[in-house]
Amino acid sequence: MDNQLIERIVAEIEKRMKKSVLLALTPAPGYQDEICQRINTFSHIRFSLFVTTQAQVSHDLSKWCHLGEMHNASEFDCQQLSTYHALFVPYFDKKLVGEIINGLFISEEGKLIHSALAQNIPVIALPYFCQPESELNEILGLNKNKEYNLLIQENISRLKSMGIIFHPINDVEANLINHDINHQAKPEYKPEIKQENNNRYITLNEVMNKPGEYHLSKDKLTDSAIEYLKSLKN
Repeated sequence: MDNQLIERIVAEIEKRMKKSVLLALTPAPGYQDEICQRINTFSHIRFSLFVTTQAQVSHDLSKWCHLGEMHNASEFDCQQLSTYHALFVPYFDKKLVGEIINGLFISEEGKLIHSALAQNIPVIALPYFCQPESELNEILGLNKNKEYNLLIQENISRLKSMGIIFHPINDVEANLINHDINHQAKPEYKPEIKQENNNRYITLNEVMNKPGEYHLSKDKLTDSAIEYLKSLKN
């Protein structure tokens, strides 16, 4: 057995030992190259790429192709998700938040995420595009409406309860390598159920519809509803 053959066998064994992750490549309003460059340093993960139709236009795919095998969204069989350790969505924007929360199957990436959640495949996302307080949204001027920001935050909390995990990019590789994210505890989210008694929390949407009917000292409010009432007093 010559040295070249040994090296190929070792390389193949090392490749198979890496965690297999499907990366959903979608368009983004910023940080495209920076995030791409950083993901290229994730040496302990074996990526495959799910490339949406819009991403094929907005990204330079030559910067991504060496990460792993590329699959066009229109040709990808979602039953293949079971072969991956996790689904990674680096460019998770507010539009996608709304689509998943409302159970809609509109975009190619939305359909993929719904399928991953249905199969209990962990979904990892970067928070920079959907979190209102992120530096990117501040730069773009997309965090000026406090009440709207609170609504987005409440929806992100619901996504977390479904099994979507938001990590800053510094933590993504380490968490994929060192933890069995299939068994991480999901934060509990209890949807509001309308009851005859008052033994429940009043949601942000209820307060926004009738702000004059609720009081900080008298009513049981969700955190976002409390912040909204406080903002009206300022």
